[in-house]
Amino acid sequence: MTFLINRFLNTPIVVFALAAIFALIAGCATQAPVRPVEDAQDLVWPAPPEQARVRYLGFLQSLEHVDGKKQQSLRDILMGEEESDSATLAKPYAVHSDSKGRVFVADTGISGLVVFDLEQDLVSFWGTGGQGALTKPVGVTSDAAGNVYVSDVKAQRVIVYDTEGNYSTGFGGPEVLPSPVGLVFNEASQRLYVVDSKRSQIVVFDPLGNVVSTLGQPGSEPGNFNTPTNIAIDASGRLYVADTMNFRVQVLEPNGTVVRSFGKIGDRPGDFNRLKGIGVDTEGNIYTVDASFNNVQLYDQQGGLLLVVGRSGTGPGGFYLPAGAHVDRNNRIFVADQYNKRIQMFEFLPETKIN
Repeated sequence: MTFLINRFLNTPIVVFALAAIFALIAGCATQAPVRPVEDAQDLVWPAPPEQARVRYLGFLQSLEHVDGKKQQSLRDILMGEEESDSATLAKPYAVHSDSKGRVFVADTGISGLVVFDLEQDLVSFWGTGGQGALTKPVGVTSDAAGNVYVSDVKAQRVIVYDTEGNYSTGFGGPEVLPSPVGLVFNEASQRLYVVDSKRSQIVVFDPLGNVVSTLGQPGSEPGNFNTPTNIAIDASGRLYVADTMNFRVQVLEPNGTVVRSFGKIGDRPGDFNRLKGIGVDTEGNIYTVDASFNNVQLYDQQGGLLLVVGRSGTGPGGFYLPAGAHVDRNNRIFVADQYNKRIQMFEFLPETKIN
C-alpha cells in the first residue's frame, strides 16, 4: 500500500489505508511506509502585506491516487480484490499530538483511533477490537509517560492505552460519565479532567480512574456550564472550557475557580454559534473552532479577538463542520475538519507579536 504525504514543516506526513481493513486487523496496530510529494501551499493569515501570524502547514488525509496512478489498497493485497472507491478518514472528531511526534485522531465514523507518527513516517490503528475497542471516540489526550486517554461517548467511559497502543484500563460508566467528551491531563497534579456534556460538569480523576472531584453544574453562572464540549490546558494548569450552549469560553484554575469568561451568541467575528474545539498556545493565545462559522478564531487572554483563520470550503484553510482542535508545545495547531474528512495543520508564528 502506498501513501501520499503532505508537508509538515520539512517532515513528511503519513496518510492511512482503507477503513475496511479494520474488520481484518481489529485490535492490532498496523504500519505502512510513505513517500514524499511536493510542499504544501504557502498560505498565511492575515494576508500580505500584513505581517503573518498563522501559517498553513498541510493536512492529514488518505487519497486514492499517487502521482496520477491508482494504488492498490491493503485490503486488495489481503483479499486479492480491487476496490472501486478509496476510503478516507470517515468522520474525524478529535485530535491530539504528543511529545513523540504522533498525532492521534479520534474518528467517530470508523470507531477507532488513527495514529500518525510524523517522525517515523508510519500510521497505526488503535482500539479497533478486543477489550479496548472503541465505539464512538470523541476526545483524546496523553500524559508524559505516553499513556493515551480516549473518551468514548457511546460506551460512557474513558479507555486508556499504553504508549504502544495496548489496552491498559477503562473507567467511568453511565453513573459516572453519562456523556464524556473532551479531556486533558494535568501532569503536575496527575489529574485527568473529563468534560461531561450531559451533566454539564467536569469530572476529575486520578491516574487509576478514581473520581477525585467534580467542577461545575448546569447553569449560566460563572463556573457552571451548559452542554460543554471541549477543554484545553496551558503550562500552568489553567483550564479553557468550550461552554458550548452558554456561547462562551471559561478559563478556570485547576481547582475550578473562575479566572474569566468571554463570548456571546451572534454572527459577527468574535461571537459564537456552535463552539467546538479549543486550544491555547505557549504565548497564551486562545483558539476556538466554530462549526457554524467554519473557522478558527484567535483571542488574547482577556478574550479580545485577534484573528480569524479559515472559511467555509474544501481547499487549504477551508472547513466544513470542524470539530476538535489541539495546539501543541511547538505552537502547531491541529483542527479536525470533520466533513472534509481530514486534519488541517497550522502554526502560530511567535516571532510576530500580536498587539
